[in-house]
Amino acid sequence: MNQTNTVFEILKWKSKSEVSDEQMISAVNVMVADLTTLQGFLNQTLYKDSNGFWVDVYYWETEQNAHDSNGAMADKASFKDLMGLTRA
Repeated sequence: MNQTNTVFEILKWKSKSEVSDEQMISAVNVMVADLTTLQGFLNQTLYKDSNGFWVDVYYWETEQNAHDSNGAMADKASFKDLMGLTRA
């Protein structure tokens, strides 16, 4: 991955109290499988910080690819399932 020109998209959220770390990781992995089909997707990194926030970093070839992914993922079951695990 050439990080010189890579676009980073960083998301941060908390899961609902009844959601286990394993459930969250699984839901993110299912969604990432859908992301891999999108143009310009390079990679993804997920971690949970000491305050209980999940931080997900997505790597894209271009800023346009990152923007286009929002619309492409909005109706995907994997995205909706993940959003159902997060706090509003």
